[in-house]
Amino acid sequence: MFDITWLLVRLVTFFILGGILIDIEILIFLIGFLFLHISLGLKTILNDYIHINKIKIILLVLVRISSIEISRYILELLL
Repeated sequence: MFDITWLLVRLVTFFILGGILIDIEILIFLIGFLFLHISLGLKTILNDYIHINKIKIILLVLVRISSIEISRYILELLL
C-alpha cells in the first residue's frame, strides 16, 4: 500500500540537505521542513508501535505541541 508519509519524509530530507548552506531565508524555511520531518517521523513511529488508542492520541498531541513550541523558540532565537 502506498503511504504519502513515506514520500513526504523523503522529499523534506531532500530539501533539508539540498539548501542548508545557501541563504538565511532558505535556512529559516528549511527549519520548518526539519520540524515537519521530525513530526512525520515521530507520528509514523507512534502509529507503528503504540497500539492503545488513548495513549497514541495523547502522544500525538504532545508531539504536535512540542514541535510548535520548539519552532517558536528557534524563531525567537533567530529574530
